[in-house]
This record gives sequence, C-alpha cells and structure tokens, in this order.
Amino acid sequence: MDKIAETWRGTRASLVWLSEAPIVNARIALSTMNKEQARMLMASQCAKFLATCRVNVEMHGEPPSPGKGCVLNYNETSFADVMAYGSSLWGHIDRAAAAELYGYLPFGRSAARKAGIELVPRGNRQATERLLHKIVAALKRGERLAWGGEGRLQGQDAVGRFKVGGSLIAIRAQVPIIPLVFCGGHQVMPLGSMRARAGKILIRFGAPIPTTGLKEDEARSLADQVQEIAVEIYAELKEALALST
Repeated sequence: MDKIAETWRGTRASLVWLSEAPIVNARIALSTMNKEQARMLMASQCAKFLATCRVNVEMHGEPPSPGKGCVLNYNETSFADVMAYGSSLWGHIDRAAAAELYGYLPFGRSAARKAGIELVPRGNRQATERLLHKIVAALKRGERLAWGGEGRLQGQDAVGRFKVGGSLIAIRAQVPIIPLVFCGGHQVMPLGSMRARAGKILIRFGAPIPTTGLKEDEARSLADQVQEIAVEIYAELKEALALST
C-alpha cells in the first residue's frame, strides 16, 4: 500500500506541475513587474510539488553575500532536486542558467527573462560565447550566478563529473566559485520514477574557492577540484540523512 500511495503522490505532483507550468509562465511573462515577483511564482509552484510529495528542504552553510560576484556550481540527481532549487535558492542568487529546452515550454523564454534565468544554447558556439560574455560582465558587477556543474540531471546517488563551464566563467570574471551540494533527491524520487517517498533534501554551501590569477587553461583542474569537494560534502550529507531516518 505504501508503494501505491507514494507512486500516486509523485504522479499527481508531476502532472500538476506540468499542467500548471504554462499558466505560471504566462503569469510571469504577462503580469509580474520585476524579477522578485517572477521568482516568487516559480518558488510557489516548486514548493507545491514538494509538499505534495511530502518532501522538506533544509539549507546549511554560508550563502554568498549580495554584491559579491561568485559562481555557485551545483549538482543535481533528480527532478526533486530541481524543485528544491526552485523553492529555496532564489534569495541567494542574482542570475541562473537553465537548459535551452525550458524555453520550449509555452511562455518559457519570456518567463526565464523575467526571472533572470539564462537559457544556455546547445551546439551553437557563437551564441554560447555571447552568453558567457554577458554573464561574465554581470559577475564583475557583483552578481551571484548559479550554474549546474554536471550539465544535466545525474540520475544516480552520486555527484557526476563537473564540466568546465562554471569554472571557465569564474576564471574569466576572476570571482570565487562555490560548491553547492544537493543530497536527498535521489532517495525521495529517483530520476525516471514517479514514486515519491516522504523525506528530506539537504542543501549545503561549500567554502568559496578563489580564482584570482587563474588562467582559462586551468578551468579543467578547477572543475575537478570543485567536484572533489562536492563529492565529500555529498557523502557527509548522505550520512546525515541516514542518521535522521
């Protein structure tokens, strides 16, 4: 019976989120006056998903201060982690990045612009370079950027290999890069499953890693360093979750 109830909760939460996404995007695109209002609607939609699934989110560590440019390089294991991000992280970032696929949702591109979300093009080097130039300029002005380290949902109970994008941006802007770790999404709702187990997702901000003086050809080694720290934090959070159950 538990499995049936959990599958029903997860299915209902997913269907409601998908059906409401065009409506929420339209409200953001057509009626919000600023970034804060747009993000409030997004956060509410994500929080509704998590509440339906009976999943709580806890945030730990020291978030970056406003006005101090940085790159928050994060991991994601499942769609539940995406919902935890969307419900909890907006107050700590000024700009976000998302897959261009999000723009194919009705009103998706307009909603993303209103919320300060950059849609990252795939397979278009010139467009990507223009976007990176824009983001680097924003970081130099003191903005905080959230950038996915793995470039996709990992789908495993682990931290995947971090790509160089976040590190390259941080080096070009000469701002710190901060590991941001999500743990618990795989346990409550694994990627590809509709079964939502009641539980908790933990989010932790790691210590900033300075990039002053680093060159672009050191982006790979920096990404490896951030990934290594994320792996350590993930293991600690996983242990904490196990002890709390």
